[in-house]
Amino acid sequence: MRVVQRFIIPPGEGKAFVVEKGQILRIIEVEGKQVADVAIFNAHDYKETFHASQTLVLNMIEGTGNIWHVKKLYSKPPRENVMFTVIDDKVGVHFLLSGGRCSRKIYELRDKAPGHRNCQDILTEALEPYGLSGDDIVDVFNVFMNVEIDEEGRFVIKPPKTEKGDYIDLLAEMDCLVAVSACPSDKVPTNDFKPKPIGIEILERES
Repeated sequence: MRVVQRFIIPPGEGKAFVVEKGQILRIIEVEGKQVADVAIFNAHDYKETFHASQTLVLNMIEGTGNIWHVKKLYSKPPRENVMFTVIDDKVGVHFLLSGGRCSRKIYELRDKAPGHRNCQDILTEALEPYGLSGDDIVDVFNVFMNVEIDEEGRFVIKPPKTEKGDYIDLLAEMDCLVAVSACPSDKVPTNDFKPKPIGIEILERES
């Protein structure tokens, strides 16, 4: 495959970019054990966005996924179109149950760390050049995030099951605006207590 774009997102930073239909978005572990929070929009109609819980339900109905991995990423109702198809996944452990992300409120309540850098603000900053605000971010795909469910039905965050060089490949089924945050969490095991960079490649199959 031919590399169209390649860049590194530093720890605690984000970037937005367009992935055209037919291109492949590769999200790469530069050092390992780092989560990427990914927001996805139809590049021509920002009202159409990725929806985590609907993605989970539809993949479970189709027999193609569970709370840790899926085959198709769907947009929210009423559209419910496939935005990306997973074509390669070296890890197979992500998180698709909630579509949430770290925010100022989470750090304030959980960690007593008001004003902490967070994925909500990072994604908002990345999307501002495209005329979007934090209110436009519906769900995110928590790539490489490792969450277990305990006997009381609560989330338990574990370090990612990833190593340096692991990646997931997503085939764009429509032109997509994508924003990626290299999660800044250092208070819980989300990134094994140390934020690290995330690598991005946009690829095209050579004819």
